[in-house]
Amino acid sequence: MTDNNMHPNERVVRDFIAEFEHSWPTTFDRALSFLAEDASYQMVVPTIAPVKGKAAIREALEAMKIKVADQKHDMIAVACAGDVVFTERLDYSLRKDEWVPIPLVAVFRVNSAGKIADWKEYLDLFHNMRQHGLSFEDMEKTLSQ
Repeated sequence: MTDNNMHPNERVVRDFIAEFEHSWPTTFDRALSFLAEDASYQMVVPTIAPVKGKAAIREALEAMKIKVADQKHDMIAVACAGDVVFTERLDYSLRKDEWVPIPLVAVFRVNSAGKIADWKEYLDLFHNMRQHGLSFEDMEKTLSQ
C-alpha cells in the first residue's frame, strides 16, 4: 500500500511510532501531539496497569527515558481494521552499553478526531527480564514511575 492509499489511522500510528524509531525524542511534545488528552497507555499487557491521560503518559515516558539509556525499533508489520491499528516491532533498549532486542506487538485505537485514544503493548516480560539480566524486582523498579 502506498502512502497515498494508507488508511488515515495507520498514518497517525506510523507517524507517532516514527518519533521513537532511531532514539528517544529530545522532547515528547511532538510524539504526544498524536495522543488524545484522555489517552490510555498500557506498557505491558496485562502485567502493568494502564496509565491514563497525556500528562501521566509523559511522566511514564520521561521515567523510562531516565532508566533506559536509549531505544530504537524496527517496524516489522502493520495492519489496520477500522479504528484499530496493529503493529509488530522489534524494539531495542540500550542498557549497560548493550542493545537488547524486545519483540512486541502494539495495538492502538484511534478516535474519530484522529488521535490515539488507546495504546497497548504486548510482550513477553519474562523474556525481556532475561535479555536484560534483571530479576523481577529489578524489572518492577525499571517499569515503575
